[in-house]
Formats: sequence, C-alpha cells, structure tokens
Amino acid sequence: MTRAVDVLGELSVTGDGGVQIQVEGRGDSISVALPSLRVGRSLARQAAGRSKRQAVITRLHAGLRRADLTLRVHVAGRPIALLAPRSKATVLSRLLGIGAVELQPVGLFLSVFRR
Repeated sequence: MTRAVDVLGELSVTGDGGVQIQVEGRGDSISVALPSLRVGRSLARQAAGRSKRQAVITRLHAGLRRADLTLRVHVAGRPIALLAPRSKATVLSRLLGIGAVELQPVGLFLSVFRR
C-alpha cells in the first residue's frame, strides 16, 4: 500500500574534516548533494559488503515506494543517481550490487572529471 507523502525541509550535515552534505526535501523528491565522489564512496563503504549494501538499498527502496518518494543524488551539482518508486535494477546496477538505483552516466562521468 502506497501513501503519497510530501516532504519539505533542508538539512546540512557536517562530517569529518568539515565535509558538507546537503539534504533537501521538496514535494515528492528528496535530494542529497555531495561535494565529491570521494565523499559518496566513503559513505558507501559504511555499508561494507555487497549483501549489506544491497539490503540497505532494498529497505530504502521499499520505504520510498510506500511513501511514493524519489531520491536523487547529486555530486558537485550533477545528477548521478536516482531511486524512485518504479525504479528497476539494470544489468549495470546488478553488477555493482546497488539494486534498483538508476545511475546517470553523463553526470557520473562529468563528476569524475570535475574541476
């Protein structure tokens, strides 16, 4: 059973070394803004191990489906990933062990080479 939820708010998280992560909720979308891919990789390592990472993503996806919310991840202002209620695993996402996360190849590529 899905229940449409509207979110509204902003959260700024300061991590080790003063790294800032911005989380913003607007309507049916939650956006997470990371300053670099290095920060994203560091966060991903906290869910070490493929099975643990997949379990976390599966639970997150189930919650997003129930609430009819979409999660968008940006690095340096570029969209790199999306997890929406209707997202489906692709060959690439299965290979990477990230479940139904939809990678945005252009944004991901550009954020690797950002200045």
